[in-house]
Amino acid sequence: MKTSSRRTSKVSLLGFSVGFLFLSVCLSIAISPQSVLKHVIAQEQSSSSGAASVRDEISKDVKDEIRLLPKYSPGSISQTLNYSHFVPLSPLSNSPGNQVKLLLNYNVTESSLIDYPINAIMEVYAANQSLVRTSSLPHPLNITSSEGTIQLATTLNDNNLKNITAVALLTDDEKAIPISNVLEARLNLGEMNADR
Repeated sequence: MKTSSRRTSKVSLLGFSVGFLFLSVCLSIAISPQSVLKHVIAQEQSSSSGAASVRDEISKDVKDEIRLLPKYSPGSISQTLNYSHFVPLSPLSNSPGNQVKLLLNYNVTESSLIDYPINAIMEVYAANQSLVRTSSLPHPLNITSSEGTIQLATTLNDNNLKNITAVALLTDDEKAIPISNVLEARLNLGEMNADR
């Protein structure tokens, strides 16, 4: 019985010693977070150079993927009127109404807009300056070069309108931020103007 009792006390003592060692390690980590940091640094330094090169490759890929967001602000694009008309559709098609069309030449002055979407808004006013119609591009347009042309068109079904003013403005893709100068075209019914 004495032998069994000695083994039990040695096992208990060994278990107590391991438990105490574990507790003291935990306490030293809790007391000294620097020791954890040193341990992590030591592990990183002992890891193979392959892991470091993978980490470097991932970092490089992330940097390559980061693109600057476009800077939508007033004056980011300048626009000029290329062509405008206010004509009846009936000679061109069997559709009723009168078409207002503007062709806008644009020049991007803010290079961060290249490859990003923009939109355009056209407002049509009657001779008494009341707003008749607001239209825009059906979908945002991706700017792929620093210069180009945008067409805006709408049909007015009120045949009493003989004189209108069309106002065009380029905006961000959400139509919230104006990014160009405002263009205005005053047109009489049947009028077509090129190269203004």
